[in-house]
Amino acid sequence: MALIPKKASLFTLIGTAAVLLLNSCTGGPKEEGVWIPHPKDTSDLAKIDHFISVDNIKGFRGDFAADRDTLKRLAPNIFIPNSEAFNKKALLEILKDPNCVGMRIYYGVAKDKSGRRDEFRMILVGVDAKGNDLYTDNGNAVATKAPPGGKGGAEYGQCDPPCLNGPGDGR
Repeated sequence: MALIPKKASLFTLIGTAAVLLLNSCTGGPKEEGVWIPHPKDTSDLAKIDHFISVDNIKGFRGDFAADRDTLKRLAPNIFIPNSEAFNKKALLEILKDPNCVGMRIYYGVAKDKSGRRDEFRMILVGVDAKGNDLYTDNGNAVATKAPPGGKGGAEYGQCDPPCLNGPGDGR
């Protein structure tokens, strides 16, 4: 009879461990999250290896800096930043579309609020397997500049140097 309680304890221990393991898989931080689908993609875009080495990045950036300086002399009224950074929330808004297999970057020029210069801009939109643009709906964090009921993408990341629009910004 002494064996029965030991077996019952073993079953209790195994059962408790199983419950804890199952709860740990569904638990975790209670942060806001986004599920990003990964649709099957047989497009040419899916076949591209986008990797670039740090050495190539540095080389491309150096070449761009030289060309950027030349462009600034030729077109002093166009502000061309070194880079732009987009927050994770904006990227996730684009990528969470179930039809999105990648992202397209458009380049554009926008007038600043003072009208004294044009600003080079990067615009991000999703792209589907057929190469069509996918726009986000107005009302989310990304498409707030779209008209009511409209669609859009992400633009105006944090520039380097900062994209400032006020007097005294040095540009």
